[in-house]
Amino acid sequence: MPHRRSDTTPTRELTRQAILADFGAFALTCGDRAALFAQVARSAVQATGMAAALVAEVRQGTGGFLVVAGEGLPPGAAGTLVLPDGAATPVGRACTAGRAVVIPDCAAEAGPDDPEPFAALGLRGIAVTPLRAGLTVVGIVALGSPEPRGYDMADLYLLEGLANMLGAGLRRMEVEAERDRLLAALREGERRYRFMTESIPQIVWTASPDGEVDYYNRRWSDYTGLSVEKGTGGEWDSAIHPDDASRTLHAWTTAVATRTPYEIEHRIRRAGGGWRWMLSRAWPLFDDAGNVVRWFGTATDIDGERQAQQALTAARDTAERANRAKSRFLAAASHDLRQPLNAISLLTCNLRTRVGDPGARELLDQIEGSLDAMIDLFESLMDISKLESGGVELDVRPVPLQPLLNRLQRDFAPAARAKGLRLGVVPTTLYGLSDPTLLERILRNLVANAVRYTDRGGVLVGVRRYGSHLRIDVVDTGPGIPAGCLDDIFEEFQQLGNAARERSSGHGLGLAIVRRAADLLQHPLDVRSRPGRGSRFSVVLPRADVVAAEPDIPAADGPAEPAATGFPILLLEDDPLVLTATRMLLEDLDCPVVEARNGDEALRIIAGGAQPRLVLADYRLPGAMDGLETVRRIRTELGRSVPAILLTGDVTADVEPRARAAGVQFVRKPVRPDELRSLVKATART
Repeated sequence: MPHRRSDTTPTRELTRQAILADFGAFALTCGDRAALFAQVARSAVQATGMAAALVAEVRQGTGGFLVVAGEGLPPGAAGTLVLPDGAATPVGRACTAGRAVVIPDCAAEAGPDDPEPFAALGLRGIAVTPLRAGLTVVGIVALGSPEPRGYDMADLYLLEGLANMLGAGLRRMEVEAERDRLLAALREGERRYRFMTESIPQIVWTASPDGEVDYYNRRWSDYTGLSVEKGTGGEWDSAIHPDDASRTLHAWTTAVATRTPYEIEHRIRRAGGGWRWMLSRAWPLFDDAGNVVRWFGTATDIDGERQAQQALTAARDTAERANRAKSRFLAAASHDLRQPLNAISLLTCNLRTRVGDPGARELLDQIEGSLDAMIDLFESLMDISKLESGGVELDVRPVPLQPLLNRLQRDFAPAARAKGLRLGVVPTTLYGLSDPTLLERILRNLVANAVRYTDRGGVLVGVRRYGSHLRIDVVDTGPGIPAGCLDDIFEEFQQLGNAARERSSGHGLGLAIVRRAADLLQHPLDVRSRPGRGSRFSVVLPRADVVAAEPDIPAADGPAEPAATGFPILLLEDDPLVLTATRMLLEDLDCPVVEARNGDEALRIIAGGAQPRLVLADYRLPGAMDGLETVRRIRTELGRSVPAILLTGDVTADVEPRARAAGVQFVRKPVRPDELRSLVKATART
């Protein structure tokens, strides 16, 4: 470590450097802008012997730089006088040059109709240098004399040095304010540790261009117990933890050699014993020629932050483990609950075909209604849980919107007709950029709500350009929503006008799912409503630049259900109850059914000569192959792409996209019998 140099500088230069160092220390610790401005003006006058000095800041709306502080100025000048910043003015010339400029006699340069503000202050010979905070010019610092005069380089270097340190001090205050804001955001850390956001201890020091530390403020002694003389005498490294000393010295010597900022985290011994983590930084001060004239450094106690970060990391790891455990639980619970619900749904449907007594059929109607409500509630709760736990992996890509509108019209037209409503879609050739599954889920919930709560008139779904985005609107002529309730409707189990919780009005989860899915996709939602007139729910998404053909618009009543029956089906299901219920439903379609309980058994059936027209497979099967892999192997054995439907209670995020990529219909359990019948017929005809 280098030693302190001998005293060879003239007295005046020593005085200047001491003043400069004192102001540097002040600038690195002061938190009051006004005090900082006043001190730089005092230091400039004290160091140069000039009659006056001033600081001016860029102020919007003033047309120039407002004088904010000064030494030797007329009363009232600070806070009122504005210095113009035109290219020919002293301020403009200094800002353009990017360094200090000298005006030997500013009064001589002013025109009769253009009074010179410096001359108005009684100053003629002036030196002006720009004030920067980072890379931005935020003001000027100036020296002035009542007589015409020039300035030597020492005066200019000192003026620029003061301005640079002032700029560094302003920037430091901004950085510390931002740091304090970030620390305040660490709520978990705040509960465990107290941070000294207002008075974090700082050690301030300076060094010569060759890296010799020549100044410490008093906090060095208070903090480490070492005298300032030892710190500036080359023994500062004795306060560094032995494990950190080597890399600290290497970082400092490297910074000095490369003239780049120095920054390191290391441990320093406290005066009372023990080690604490510090963040040490230093910045080189350059002259106009690019030479380092001084190093200014700080050391800040960050021990609390380090411990808080460790605690925060541990808390985040714990939360992530809890989320993973929750996801595993949801996956297992979802599958295990879907299986019996699926079996009950299918068995109830099969029972209906075998019961002729009107009273019994009425009981079946009530059972099916309750079962449908249970399935809807279960699906909604699973959706909410997946969206909240981060269990949804986005697959954002261009989505053709017309097929989506067609499906909405097809699926909701029967319910709309049953209420005497018109359900319309506006044809479109536009593509949106979204996750197709989540986008469809959002729109299905919006259309379902519109149909459910509209008693007369109709529902219209359309797409319109919205700048670089698209806006999909679901408009209804329903009862409307009071303005004070527009935010509440997106909360769980919130329903307007259903205090008795009538099942026919849903469960109050649809819009909660809409909001969470839209937030995940970053698709803004907008609701406009007028009580008694209707509502418009809108979702905004990016527009994909895809050219589409003319939209294929289905008939108003939707496509007719395929009538195909009697084709052979290979059924893969390991749950005996679900297997029996599904087989009974398929046999009601006059379809011969061959059963297999795992992939190996299914392949043996195919090897025995079976030629199914449709494979209906559960995804989660015992053995080495899941349902999707079994379908792939069956197609290979048959030498043709036999139509297939994958039924699953699994909520793993990648199952659905994998099925679609393989050309396999994907259905999530529990499935309603009518939907399964229609899907079986439609798929077998492909």
